[in-house]
Amino acid sequence: MSKSSGPILLAYDGSETSATAIAVAGRLLPRRQALVCHVWSGLTHDLMFGLLARLPDAVGDAAAELDAEDMREADKLAADGVRLAREAGFEAQPLLARNERPTWHVLSEAADCQEASVIVVGAHGLSGVRRAVLGSVSTALVHHAHAPVLVVPPPSPSEESDGPLLLCYDGSDNAKRAIAIAGRLFAPRSGLVLHFSDSWVAEAPALAGLGRAVEGMAVELDEIADEQSSHIADDGVELAEQSGFEATPVSERATAPGWIMVRDIADEHACAAIVVGTRGLTGISAALGNVSNGVVHNSRRPVLVVPPDNHQ
Repeated sequence: MSKSSGPILLAYDGSETSATAIAVAGRLLPRRQALVCHVWSGLTHDLMFGLLARLPDAVGDAAAELDAEDMREADKLAADGVRLAREAGFEAQPLLARNERPTWHVLSEAADCQEASVIVVGAHGLSGVRRAVLGSVSTALVHHAHAPVLVVPPPSPSEESDGPLLLCYDGSDNAKRAIAIAGRLFAPRSGLVLHFSDSWVAEAPALAGLGRAVEGMAVELDEIADEQSSHIADDGVELAEQSGFEATPVSERATAPGWIMVRDIADEHACAAIVVGTRGLTGISAALGNVSNGVVHNSRRPVLVVPPDNHQ
């Protein structure tokens, strides 16, 4: 089984956020096999067998029973997640994993072992008892998982599921890989291929003291950048169409940080989801920062983050 055709790994912890992620994934992704992965804390096991391991056998027996109760509760939660996944249209089965490492690490390893095509997780991660220690599971997965990660935010009034995908593209190998993988996961459907470039005119106030000649040069540079951006977007459209999308180019000047540009354009076009590589859109300047991180943390729409092919 290739990873592109492997099962979808649906992270579920019983929260409304994880339930929403499963429902949205059901609307976005073509129906296929899914594994509902519930990472259970085993807190009783950790405390009783770790800290109290040397106490009398009676205490150990009590700890074992409490641990078994924890696992029975985990079974129930996993079954609830499977029910939700099946209602969303997936052929779903449960996958239980004990939380002996950080939750994101357990999910990433499970995805690798199962050759999952994508990990689906709520935007605020899996909370549970250890939220303060674990931090944001979704953020950690975006940084470390080998598989693509679909991060689903809480529902909002602007939620859409039948709009186009916003395919972020800068001409890099990672952006090409992101579009190709999105095609295997989402296509056929419509897509907008977004490329943006830095604006020298936007820096004109800072350059004003250098004279009109410099300002005029900034205008000329913007015109050149616009033409280059249009060509890059067209190249992205060709790749998107080869990947199964009915694609349209969108070329914009960057008048704000990159993640704001992506978020606002996705909202403007009522996009169903955003697709971005982990290295984001670089454009002419590195000043845009890490677009993928900003989009994941601030988007009101699902975001598919695709790691590089050699991601470690």
